[in-house]
Amino acid sequence: MPAVNTPRPTLRSFRVLGLRGKNKGDAAGAKMRLTVQQEIEVGLAVPNTPKAPLMVGVVIKLDATATNEADASDIATCAAEYEARFIYAPGLEETAANALLDDRDYQYALVAQAFPLAMTHFRRELQSMGLDARELPLGLPYN
Repeated sequence: MPAVNTPRPTLRSFRVLGLRGKNKGDAAGAKMRLTVQQEIEVGLAVPNTPKAPLMVGVVIKLDATATNEADASDIATCAAEYEARFIYAPGLEETAANALLDDRDYQYALVAQAFPLAMTHFRRELQSMGLDARELPLGLPYN
């Protein structure tokens, strides 16, 4: 686990980059099997402006498919992409930030701040499409 005095960037923005969904089936009372896949990317952004602070971007992609258990041709899909931007305090050098981002626990601490925001929005979108998404976790497992 990173030391207490390890530089931690501040979450400055979180936004939805894209969202698409489709559910043309009859969801009323239908028992659907929901599967979700996730892809998470963490990257350092170095500004062109001198003395501007470094930024870390976390991109979370979620892709869900729901299949009607009684009728396999009844499929609903939803995919979303989210971006969280973290800003370091001025003065942190690129080499130091890269060394921090090489640490799995450090990356986890950043992603763990953004993932609940993404999943909360994603669950609401699934529910607005008539799908039961209450069982989806809001947090990340640590393994």
